[in-house]
Amino acid sequence: MTALRRGLQEAVDELKKEVIEMANTVIKNINDSIKAFADNNIDLAKEIILRDDVVDRYEEEISKRALKIIWKEQPLAGDLRLVTGILKLITDLERIGDHAIDIAEITINTANLKSERVIPTTVKMAEIAKKMVLDSVEALFKTNIELANKVIAVDDEVDKLFQKIIKRIVKELKEETIDPDLSVYLLMVAKYIERIGDHAVNICEWIIFIVSGNHKSTPLF
Repeated sequence: MTALRRGLQEAVDELKKEVIEMANTVIKNINDSIKAFADNNIDLAKEIILRDDVVDRYEEEISKRALKIIWKEQPLAGDLRLVTGILKLITDLERIGDHAIDIAEITINTANLKSERVIPTTVKMAEIAKKMVLDSVEALFKTNIELANKVIAVDDEVDKLFQKIIKRIVKELKEETIDPDLSVYLLMVAKYIERIGDHAVNICEWIIFIVSGNHKSTPLF
């Protein structure tokens, strides 16, 4: 990356700081949403939903700051890719946050369903998806293409676990060993976790763009 003018360097550093804060909030919401669902913790679920405004504000403030940098500092080449890449990837961070809210809302909707709420495969899937988000943020701030590509590769494992969950739930429905209403919600939770992994992949694809100028193998600039 080219040497940044002092004003641009300070502005970009502040932008990165806000993205880290946003990512930390989103990751906490993921952790808490899975815990709330597993424990049937309605109070925690309600708290997570209230935090959604915080994530939305981060997205708005980061967008404004990034656009101001482009307008005021007129970054070029790698510096411009960094700012525009951040503009793109915060949309995925915000959507990851939305999926944490979705899981919290399911917790509230299933408060009266007392059956087993989380199967081990779901827990494993959630842990992998959370690590994907963590690693995608680390890859961003270390501009580490190798780590970004590892995150992208791991997504196949999340997809396989999702298919495994579907097969298990279908089997238990046939055997009538699972509450049909709960089975729908279990599938929804698993799908939201799978989507979190997809958004982590999107973030990594923008990181590759920031470093190389290519997005999904297509040269942009």
